[in-house]
Amino acid sequence: MKEVLRACKKCKLLTVERNCPIHGEEKTTEEWSGFVLISEPTESVIAQKASIRMPGMYAIKVRM
Repeated sequence: MKEVLRACKKCKLLTVERNCPIHGEEKTTEEWSGFVLISEPTESVIAQKASIRMPGMYAIKVRM
């Protein structure tokens, strides 16, 4: 079965879980578009502008 990526509504982290691994009870959604892969947040200008502090895949836009 194909796993569907879901985005946290709060931090935009992409995961396959129904709840965000960072925010615990925060629900995730399949309604997102575009993504950015951050491997070194301290060295990335994009990560700094988006206030991303952890490596991972993040959605650009999340529909709530």
